[in-house]
Amino acid sequence: MPPQDDAEERTEDATPRKREREREEGRVPSSREVGTLFVLTAAALTLYYAGEGMTARTKSLFIYFFENLGSFELTREGATRVMATAFLHALAIIGPFMLALVLASIAGYLIQVGFLISPKPLQPRPSRLNPIEGAKRIFSTHMLAETVKSILKFAVVVTVSWQVLDSVISTSNAWMDKDPEQLIESLLSIGLKLALIMLVFLAAEALLDYAFQRWRFEKGIRMSRYEIKQELKETEGDPHIKARVRSIRQQQARQRMMKEVPRAEVVITNPTHYSVALRYDPQEREAPHVVAKGSGLIALRIREIAQEHGVPLYEDVWLARQLYRTCDIGDTAPVELWQAVAKVLAFVRALDRKKLAAAV
Repeated sequence: MPPQDDAEERTEDATPRKREREREEGRVPSSREVGTLFVLTAAALTLYYAGEGMTARTKSLFIYFFENLGSFELTREGATRVMATAFLHALAIIGPFMLALVLASIAGYLIQVGFLISPKPLQPRPSRLNPIEGAKRIFSTHMLAETVKSILKFAVVVTVSWQVLDSVISTSNAWMDKDPEQLIESLLSIGLKLALIMLVFLAAEALLDYAFQRWRFEKGIRMSRYEIKQELKETEGDPHIKARVRSIRQQQARQRMMKEVPRAEVVITNPTHYSVALRYDPQEREAPHVVAKGSGLIALRIREIAQEHGVPLYEDVWLARQLYRTCDIGDTAPVELWQAVAKVLAFVRALDRKKLAAAV
């Protein structure tokens, strides 16, 4: 049982594991206002750049119907052809517009939460059928805040729309003299003007709402000290996590070991199964010590690095096996192997002298 204070006071930031669990459950900080902002931005840009083309297609649709009004067959087949033609023309007009809105909605979601598909929020929960829990959700502080926000947003939208439409109504006489093409262009212009005004308002609202939703999410996933301690115990006891940590540590140790191979005096090989790299510096230690060792593919890699850096290879099956089995990385060669190791070092020194003489 956790202490009562720790269970109630969640003052610590959520751990990465807690955040990962929340994400798996589909609980992530997001704002619907950001999605609305992206959709409205896409609508405004589409109207601005594609409005002329939409106007031309709409004009051609009206011309087509007015010119062929008398030639349409008043039969089921004729009506079907007319409806199909109207649908295809309408799809060509609003299809790109609707596609832009869908892509903008997806972009608004991805920017906030990244790529996340979680079926858990859609799974049925008994608590959702509980009328008491439902009433609590309806009358919660969050729902009250959302209601107030919706009312304020609706009031702003109505006020701005009325201001724009009022200016249009005041010039309604001029609209009577416009042909259909000019009328459509004027309607698109009004729609674009409304969208731009709403865009400025929604940009500020989306920024504030996202910051609020982020703050609310962070507050909601805070943990008590007791919960953090329990999570730490669970993490340390998880065999999968232990295996992962052990694998990472082994990989890091191998990388450090491989960096020491170029500093070795010699690499003693099996020749195919084992490789042991020895370093001897009287100022460091009184006897040679192992800086790298490995079997199989690791042994092969040690030999490759040695050859790349000019470290001599010495084949001695017995000595390679003995050093591999009795020494760990950093261990000094056992006393009983000193004579065999000295023979190897003598060979290396002789090889160095030959190289020096050849260079002179």
